[in-house]
This record gives sequence, C-alpha cells and structure tokens, in this order.
Amino acid sequence: MNHYLTVKAAGFVTYCDALIARATSNKFQACFFSFIGTASHIKASSAILFSGDTCRGFNHDEPAVELSFLGNVRTCRNRKIGDTINKVMVSADYFPENTSNSKDLINAAVIYGPNMHTVQERAFLRLDGASSIPLKPEWQVWLWDEIMQPEKLHSFGGRQLQEAYLISWPEDDLLQGKILEGITQQYLI
Repeated sequence: MNHYLTVKAAGFVTYCDALIARATSNKFQACFFSFIGTASHIKASSAILFSGDTCRGFNHDEPAVELSFLGNVRTCRNRKIGDTINKVMVSADYFPENTSNSKDLINAAVIYGPNMHTVQERAFLRLDGASSIPLKPEWQVWLWDEIMQPEKLHSFGGRQLQEAYLISWPEDDLLQGKILEGITQQYLI
C-alpha cells in the first residue's frame, strides 16, 4: 500500500501524505488533511476545499474517491520546503484552536495516536477538559465504552496516526446523570 494519495482538483495535482477521514465506499470526509505540492497547486486545491467543493483522490490501482471536509475548515500549518509547500488543513469543529475560549464548541473531537491505550488516554483528557464534572482517570475505559460513542475513522500518514476516532459526549447534566448511575450500580468507584 502506498503512503500517499494523488489529489486532483480542477486540473491541479497535489499529494496527500496524511489523512484522517470518515470513509465510505467512494467518499472521504476529511477532518485532518496534509498535502504537498507546488505553491500554485496547493493554493488552488485548498481554495477548492475551503469553498466546500470536492477533490478526487487516487491511490494507484484503486478506484478514485471524492474528498471533502467534515465541517468548517482552517489551516493549521503552511510550510515551504524548497519549491514545495506542505499545507495541513483541519476541521475547525473537531480540532478547535483554543477550547477554553470558543463559544461554538461542539461536544465532539477527533482523537488519534499510535495505539488504543494512547487514544483512550487522550480521549479521557479531552472529555475531562471539556466538562465541568470531575472525572477520575480510573474511569477511562468505562467512559470510552459508555459515554464517548467512538467512531473509527480511516487514517494514514505515519505511526502517530495509526488509530483515529471521532468521539462525542452529552452535555454536563446528562453526563453527570450517567456517572451517578455508574457509581450507584458500582461500575465506577
């Protein structure tokens, strides 16, 4: 398997070297998208994605897939390496820049890591940071299974992207009720 996609948009060609996306049979809804190319091709392709349109991704002998973004898009890195540009775009809804100041945060996030233990630990920290309810680290697995509703995402691009999940959680009052029920039924100590 190749570790990149060839991405075509309005006649411009770039290469995707890292991706986290919801995947269906012929469509990727990206949450994290890193691509490489010439400055003009990166500029044109990113404009297409920012406008909400789709690109086509190819992985050699496999059928092409449509590539678009899941939610609002922002650039989190734009690096020039010689004549080549590496641009990283993310879904602003699932990768907020500053979680403490944003008023429009959704109760969801994309969590990724090299293994499930790291992903569950990061998911716990994200939930703990988003909630006003004190959570115990010992509850990590229970919260993952019963509260966070993890959805496995398609990912490639290196060891740190081996496991990727979209998690979501209820508002604090519902979360508190579920935690109290878990304590009452002795699932949580």
